[in-house]
Amino acid sequence: MRRSFWVIFAIAALMLPVSAATLPPVQIDVNAGRVVHTMAGGAGASWHAMGPDAYWYKGLNRNNRNARGSGWGGNPPLEYSAAWNDLRKHARWLGLDFIRVEVSMRMYEPERGRFDWENDEMQTLYKILDICRELHADVFLTEMWQDVDWNAFPAAGRLQSAPRSVPDFAAGVGALLEHLVKDRGYNSIRWFCITNEPGMDWGWWNGPDGHPTTIIPALHAVRSELDRRGLSGVALSGPDWSLYDQHPEFDFADKSLGAHDAHDYSFTADPGMEHLWAERAHARSIPFFLSEFGSSAGGDPSNDPATTSPASYANQLVNAEKVIAGFNAGVDGFNRWSFTNRGDLDGAWQLVRTFDPKKWDYFKHVTPEPVPYYSYGILTRFMASHSAVLETRVLQAEGITAAALRSPKGNLTIYVLNRSGATRQLTIAVSGLEGSHTLHKYQVEGGSVGKPGYQMNPLRSFGISPESGQVSDELPGQSITLYSTYKLMEDDPGITAEDAY
Repeated sequence: MRRSFWVIFAIAALMLPVSAATLPPVQIDVNAGRVVHTMAGGAGASWHAMGPDAYWYKGLNRNNRNARGSGWGGNPPLEYSAAWNDLRKHARWLGLDFIRVEVSMRMYEPERGRFDWENDEMQTLYKILDICRELHADVFLTEMWQDVDWNAFPAAGRLQSAPRSVPDFAAGVGALLEHLVKDRGYNSIRWFCITNEPGMDWGWWNGPDGHPTTIIPALHAVRSELDRRGLSGVALSGPDWSLYDQHPEFDFADKSLGAHDAHDYSFTADPGMEHLWAERAHARSIPFFLSEFGSSAGGDPSNDPATTSPASYANQLVNAEKVIAGFNAGVDGFNRWSFTNRGDLDGAWQLVRTFDPKKWDYFKHVTPEPVPYYSYGILTRFMASHSAVLETRVLQAEGITAAALRSPKGNLTIYVLNRSGATRQLTIAVSGLEGSHTLHKYQVEGGSVGKPGYQMNPLRSFGISPESGQVSDELPGQSITLYSTYKLMEDDPGITAEDAY
């Protein structure tokens, strides 16, 4: 009886939550005088211009309703001016400054050589690009798929087909970019990607046999066409694969490429893989972008939607690790899937609510999807594009990820992610400072971020100087914490391209 009591007592003790006092403190060392990488971009979210019309694709080996994933139908109708004003406000609040804007060839060249610059989808594209210009955001324009019969291989189908005529494809892309950059003045378009996720049977670049074919000839043709039209300032990016896919027919050394990019929907962050991609691009002095990322699992193994939904807080922590670890790995820009999204096609990926799936209608006003909005916003809101990544070391680091950025104008921002369930004592030591600074603390926690009335205001402030560059604080379990010389209140816009002002 007595022995059983002590066994039960010991088991109960092991089940008690771990307190900060029982774990060693976390030490983070930031060298503000040592830059390890300067980013070529920033952070933002996919913003697709494709309209709400659904299509039926004959012979398609997938569900027609979500055959295009959720890359369509996320924007309010053009006449909903209040909703578009809301989108402008939310994009500015989030500080989106590296935005993957998505189009299809059907939008602008539905028939060979017949261009339509005035339809609703093109008008939507102009609205998106207008906002990007207002934000001084860098645009990573992507043609997701052709979706035209006139240039498709029958065995592949118009949605998933590579171009039957590469010269016609290149001429169409050239006409689009000349119209956008020269005629309409959208000089913020800095990169162009010719297709979304090629190289897989389920992808969008399949050849005459219905299977994947190489994109290299099309890259050469598009590069030549853009140069011919005087658009050498628009770089081509590729291959737009998953981080984990291997396709030997692609030449990463191909000189037509001005950037490498990849997608990451893995259920855990993999900074080692991000580093390999970044190292390969930087060896050629070109950037590497995580041009699409997200997470829709990694939570409760029971597949509880509360943890496996893309909108769950558990998945926001995975996304945060991909970004924070990605800074240190050398990633030049991050693009989350996605800003606007219907939310009922292939998951609730949206940062803002534009569509009511219950009423099957668009909202007249756009509001945040609070958990993803604030959990991603704490990463983007205080980050200027083209920031320098500072040397950062983490000691006693189990479950802790940290990175530090210095903006083009010298503002310091330190990110700390605690994915463990334990509260930890934290010390940040900042060396290499020039002058005295005030760091303002912001934080996201799962228990509060989704509640009505949540606001992202400074929680406290810390003074640091060359003589005393140390911050002592406490990190709650499963939290994202940020310390920044930017002091932003809830009503303030986020930081975008600071060097543009």
